[in-house]
Amino acid sequence: MFAQKRNYALLVALLILAALAISQCTPAATPAPATTEAPKVVLGPTPEATGLAEYVAPPGGLLEEIKKRGVLKNGVECQNPPGEYFDTATGKCTGFSIEMTQKFADSLGVKLETIDTAWSGVIPSLYTKNFDMIWSDMTITDARKKAVSFTTPVGCDQVSWIVKTDNATITKPEDLNGKIVATQLNSAAETQAKDLEKQYNIKYGELKSFDHFDGAFLAVKTGQADIGTSTAWINLPMFKQDPGTFKVAFTLPIYNYVGVAVRKQDADLLQALQDFLKKVEASGEMADLQYKYYGYGMDCGDPGPNTPSGWKPPSQ
Repeated sequence: MFAQKRNYALLVALLILAALAISQCTPAATPAPATTEAPKVVLGPTPEATGLAEYVAPPGGLLEEIKKRGVLKNGVECQNPPGEYFDTATGKCTGFSIEMTQKFADSLGVKLETIDTAWSGVIPSLYTKNFDMIWSDMTITDARKKAVSFTTPVGCDQVSWIVKTDNATITKPEDLNGKIVATQLNSAAETQAKDLEKQYNIKYGELKSFDHFDGAFLAVKTGQADIGTSTAWINLPMFKQDPGTFKVAFTLPIYNYVGVAVRKQDADLLQALQDFLKKVEASGEMADLQYKYYGYGMDCGDPGPNTPSGWKPPSQ
């Protein structure tokens, strides 16, 4: 009996020692790492916006880089009066967009550099860092929004089509069937002209796209085209400089809403522009410049196809 008790006690002791050994060999549970918020990523152009150079915003943001550089670079096509055009007296690019951009540069405490570029490549040039933004009468379109971010509208302009004053054959879109239409390459007007064919079930004799609207209007003037795409803004200086040559054939219930374009990754610059626009709208500075260059103030609202509230066409 004593031997059995001794053996039992020995067995219990061995089991206790084994359990202690196992517990010491088992590694302690590793605490879960503290969760950290994922860095915010600003997406670039959507896949549909092809052919653009890869762009990465500066580590501290583009706005900080502009201030360190001391220069704001703005890309324009300086052939769109009264928004932006070359002043024959000074040889410098001027206009509504230029004066507004200068005010924005002043608000940042930097100098303004205006870079004239071909309109057909203005967005690709933005992504190759030729300039920081595009403030140049750029119409806000769904296609462009795939590549750039736009500010709220800085202006709104009604679409009109022009012919020579002696042309009485075109008074409505249906009359364009078989006609030669002149427009600007890669412009909102070019897209609208293509859409018009589908909308009215017509077929142009030819759609001629020029590098600049000046080329399109010259084609109408010389008889190389029957009609040209235009807008109320563009007609203002053209009708004054070349009186009696053109007339409006018809207008369309389409309003081009113009905004400032920045690269999608430059959210800091976009916010600075939005803050600036709110300030100059509230102070009346933007309206003053609209009256100076267009002859009327603009109440554009949000981009859309309908007539803006309070919009009044400029006198021609």
